[in-house]
Amino acid sequence: MAFTLKNGIIEPVKAVFSNGMAAISAINKKYEHPRITMSPGVKFALLMLRIYLIFLVILLAYKFYTIVTGGSMA
Repeated sequence: MAFTLKNGIIEPVKAVFSNGMAAISAINKKYEHPRITMSPGVKFALLMLRIYLIFLVILLAYKFYTIVTGGSMA
């Protein structure tokens, strides 16, 4: 069998990606449903952390904007 682009490079790369996608699909299927229940306090804490993260991202974007436009935050 002669080396060609298809059987030498393309097919092995497709096989690697196919195996990787199959592994990811299996992991996603396994952890599709949570196995623990969260108390209301935990849910509230996670909500506050999510809001804090969004606030930090907005603050970072604002800082970037002011630096790019020549403004000063100091």
